[in-house]
Amino acid sequence: MSINAFIDDGYTPGKEFCEKFLSSNEFTLTTLQLILSGTSQLKKPDAVRRISDGLESLRLTPEDVLLAYVKQQRTWLSLKLGKYDITPNTRASASLLKEFGEDSWYGPIQEPNQPSKKWYIRTHKIPHYVIRRTKTTSTLDQLNIRWSVIAEVGQDYVALSWNGFSYSPQTTEEQNTQFPFWKYIPDFFEELAIECQAQWEHPNLHKLVLDDMWDKYLNTTSYKWRHLRIRAEASGLAINAHSAGVEEIDARGLQALSQELSRTVLETLGLANDSEKIINTENVILLTLIKKWGTKSYEFQLDRKLTLGEIETEKPKKDNLKCIFKAHCYFGLKPYSKTQDSLQHLRCFLGYYGGSTAVLEFLLTELGRQG
Repeated sequence: MSINAFIDDGYTPGKEFCEKFLSSNEFTLTTLQLILSGTSQLKKPDAVRRISDGLESLRLTPEDVLLAYVKQQRTWLSLKLGKYDITPNTRASASLLKEFGEDSWYGPIQEPNQPSKKWYIRTHKIPHYVIRRTKTTSTLDQLNIRWSVIAEVGQDYVALSWNGFSYSPQTTEEQNTQFPFWKYIPDFFEELAIECQAQWEHPNLHKLVLDDMWDKYLNTTSYKWRHLRIRAEASGLAINAHSAGVEEIDARGLQALSQELSRTVLETLGLANDSEKIINTENVILLTLIKKWGTKSYEFQLDRKLTLGEIETEKPKKDNLKCIFKAHCYFGLKPYSKTQDSLQHLRCFLGYYGGSTAVLEFLLTELGRQG
């Protein structure tokens, strides 16, 4: 089974290690092509060899490779706001291209034209067990996953981004299990805060999403807000409702649930034919389910409707919409939980919605921060 992480199978430090790292799921083909000035149509193995040769001949620098690496879209994001006092020099990040390294911070990595923004990499070694079989034998080997968490440090914020993965932590033939990143991210924030002498705190994501952004975008004609998933619990009742994202009346999920509940209530009251009351009741129920029922996490999608001029000049994805934001927001309202509900973070969607990169940019804008 392919694992979305870099797995060291005992590679020799130097060129072999570098090529295996570049070939892993840690680098997308788009990133490799960007390192090669974005003009290459090479397949991934050829791009890897060209980059490795470029590093060896000094046509490329480690900073060229690492800057493209840290700026990649990732699946998970956690944000804190505040100031920092110093820019620490931790371990040399260039060494990560040649060897496995230590459980530590590496960096800074910096763009020449953006001195206010810096990146650090926090690596963590994770044992991963695999069974290798031949026709006559079966052996259990321990490999090491190098999990990398990227820290983007701006003037008034810090953001950690990473990819999740499943792995085999036991020495038995168990199915792969999700790596519990939520147990480590708070410590990484704290470590970096000490290094930077920073005072960083999570923003109130619950208020930002379910109050500020809700009021700003939900009922405006130029935007389209789609409720996708909610996980909530209150008064001993747990809700895990999923919507297909369809806006029509017969939509499944949250809209369908609120519609059915409203019809049942109004039929009991003899008001089933009052269309205005039906709509108002549906909206009140939907509001209650999403905002007022102990919401632990909420997933939604926000698109902007293109103007006629934009439609003519751009190639919209579909429905003449521009993709703005899509994420599953975990509000971190159960700090003592052993699940990911203990950590305030977001699951971001790659591709059209830009992953962690686009989500961070949007959130910083909404918070009035300098991205």
